[in-house]
Amino acid sequence: MLTPNHTNLIVPCLPNDYTAQQSFMLTPSSSQRWVTQLSDSGERLGGANNDDFNVTFTNNADDPSIEKRQEARFIVHIEDPDWEFFGNGVEYVKSDSNCNYNVDSQLSEDKKQLTIVLRQVEPTIRYAGSDNSPLDKVIEVTPSPSAQPLTIGFRYTAKQLSSGRFYMSQDPRIIVDRPKEQ
Repeated sequence: MLTPNHTNLIVPCLPNDYTAQQSFMLTPSSSQRWVTQLSDSGERLGGANNDDFNVTFTNNADDPSIEKRQEARFIVHIEDPDWEFFGNGVEYVKSDSNCNYNVDSQLSEDKKQLTIVLRQVEPTIRYAGSDNSPLDKVIEVTPSPSAQPLTIGFRYTAKQLSSGRFYMSQDPRIIVDRPKEQ
């Protein structure tokens, strides 16, 4: 579990233990930076604003098949009654080498809770030549020589009910890491 001073979520890789999750409270605003703070059992833990959500997927050399079942869940709740998420709750704006993982977002029926799920994380390898290449031709990409954390940039999307207006937050990031096998 994360604490206000420790922001790296570790996903275990054991036969009966391969998921990790953390909850956050989001305070949207129509004019200021949105605040995301750790929470536990619906209580805000305080601490610094969290714009970077670090997650490390561990390996299991004895049974690598467990790695395909691993998942990390980030659960974000809006407690302000004048706000709710809209759309799918997020707008993904930048995702490095995103063929290395799957990311999904889900909203609760009342549009107050967003769940971001990461799964099927391969060793995190950046690819050179894939970001700025023309999309109308085949390109060759070169993997980096070592595993590196990958960044998923996104914006929360929310609606202020009293005004009927829609807003997007500043860009928080999920930083994903799975080391290569030793």
